[in-house]
Amino acid sequence: MNTTFCLWEYTGVDSVYDVGKLVKDLTTYVKTQTISQSEVILDMYPEGYSLHHNGVWNIIEAVCEACDVHTASITLVIGDMTADYPCNVIIHQPRWLMETAAEFMDFKQDFSKVAEKKFLHFIGRATWDRVGVNKFLKEKYADDSWCTIAQTKHRRRVIDDTFHGLTNNHFNPDQIVDMMQYTLDPPKNFLVETTREDYTTFPDNMLPLQHMYTNAFVEIVHETDIHDNNFFITEKTIRPILFKKPFISMCGKHFLKNLRTLGFKTFDHWFDERYDEADARQRYDAVLKRIINIGEMSYKELSAWNLEMQDTVEHNFKHLLNRGWLEHLDKFDVQFWHDGKGQLL
Repeated sequence: MNTTFCLWEYTGVDSVYDVGKLVKDLTTYVKTQTISQSEVILDMYPEGYSLHHNGVWNIIEAVCEACDVHTASITLVIGDMTADYPCNVIIHQPRWLMETAAEFMDFKQDFSKVAEKKFLHFIGRATWDRVGVNKFLKEKYADDSWCTIAQTKHRRRVIDDTFHGLTNNHFNPDQIVDMMQYTLDPPKNFLVETTREDYTTFPDNMLPLQHMYTNAFVEIVHETDIHDNNFFITEKTIRPILFKKPFISMCGKHFLKNLRTLGFKTFDHWFDERYDEADARQRYDAVLKRIINIGEMSYKELSAWNLEMQDTVEHNFKHLLNRGWLEHLDKFDVQFWHDGKGQLL
């Protein structure tokens, strides 16, 4: 059994939990592996967010240099299918796709022809983009939306990350104040009777929402990591696919293009997916424009679109649960990683 360093335990999407502890523990691990002439394996399984964005890669380089270890000699296991680091990269299997296909093997979902609401927007951890879209929907399309966002006022790191996200993406001071007030005191969630733990734990964060998916038109999806070219699929993208709904994605650049490479279909015919060429603030602004376009349409018009989309959403549902995406994983050089043993299967 290989000794690996569980890197994901030390870092969130936007920042490191405790920089000092990460540096200390990683240094000890690298030195121990070097002395025993063992491989340095940094294991992010099951996660896949960018180590460039949160600063972790800079820490890894600094620790390796201090330990006289070249980064090219270490191995990084990560779920971002487009990961690019100057080391031996193992792109691990897409956990959420695999678990959904197993957990919902016999799941049935009828295609819904009529919508009661236009928008779905379900948010756990607050981020600058999630807060912005949730606030926009609540203020402009409250009667046309089912929205939730988690309480944040006691989560200091999340608050700090949201603030830095707003400033780094060039929102003006008044917008930042408004969005931070919304972050600290968001509307209470009355949509489902469930604890926060149930709502954020797979697969319990899927089924309580089925009724709303069945009776709404489109979901605005915010993936775990929206930065750069990150392509890490979680239950956030899987939910609308499982419930046969179209989606607009606040994700990394070319996320939709990469989904199509996996054999899924997206919705360019209806939503103008040129926004997939952008990330961060540019993508956020483009997503808001598409929300406005849909918001201006009547429910009758959206029902007609919905029928036009039936073949696409039915294909995605079957492709997900029949594991059609498996045959495309080699296009991303995905390998199957046993994190418990620190080795490839």
